[in-house]
Amino acid sequence: MTEPDRIIWRKDLCAALGGVTSETLRRWMKDDKLPKPDVDLSARTRGWKLSTLRKAGLSLVATSLPSPAASSGAQAGR
Repeated sequence: MTEPDRIIWRKDLCAALGGVTSETLRRWMKDDKLPKPDVDLSARTRGWKLSTLRKAGLSLVATSLPSPAASSGAQAGR
């Protein structure tokens, strides 16, 4: 059985990329250096499928991401 394609939330992606800010992510999306989010619920609640980030050439180390159980809680403020 394959692992489901996880959603990496904005806050977690910022941390995994070395602590960049949300503004940096916005600029990278504007400059097509980062794909648009797969989940765009609001300006603060955005997420990318892990497969989308990998296709864009980002290699995120699993240890830099929270466990799926830690990310499955309420997403408010992310």
